Amino acid sequence: MKHFLTLAFAVASASAFAQVDYPEASGKVFDRKHEVRVGTIKLLTGNSLDLGYERVLDRNRGFGANLLIGFDDYNSDFNQNFSLSPYYRFYFSKSEEYGAKGMFVEGFADFYSGKAYDYDYYYNYLPDPDSNYYYEPKKKNFFDIAAGVALGYKWVNTIGFVLEMKAGYGRNLLQENPNAAGIFRGDFSVGYRF
Repeated sequence: MKHFLTLAFAVASASAFAQVDYPEASGKVFDRKHEVRVGTIKLLTGNSLDLGYERVLDRNRGFGANLLIGFDDYNSDFNQNFSLSPYYRFYFSKSEEYGAKGMFVEGFADFYSGKAYDYDYYYNYLPDPDSNYYYEPKKKNFFDIAAGVALGYKWVNTIGFVLEMKAGYGRNLLQENPNAAGIFRGDFSVGYRF
């Protein structure tokens, strides 16, 4: 009888412990309102760090900002050094229990600075045809503002781990960037909701 009571108590304790841990964790994660993310593709390519924060308003809406810091100064046509991008999102999830996940559309503004490289081309009148053309690069620092729209999808698991992918385009408003009429925004991000 003593062994039976001990076994029954152990089974009851284990089942009560299992019921308390997992349902509470899954129920509470979607009540959390803050989320941080890091862009993995930009980080792995080695040219910038893209950090994101989002404040979840309810299951259908959220707002936040991305901060991009570029640290690659190679000689390309366009290099973004710094960017601050506030956004507002609408989610299209049909599930009532999950908040701010699934497919979304966002409107964003992008305040960014960078370096643009322009080239002056020259023609030499030399007998060697391979050395007739040469160019001289000119670097220009600029600041511009873009407004645009992005589409994406977000997954959130029951412990708060977040995966997100998005792509969008913004049109430059100040036209200070001599090499582009707009900017592309997109990445595959990982993060955590707390």
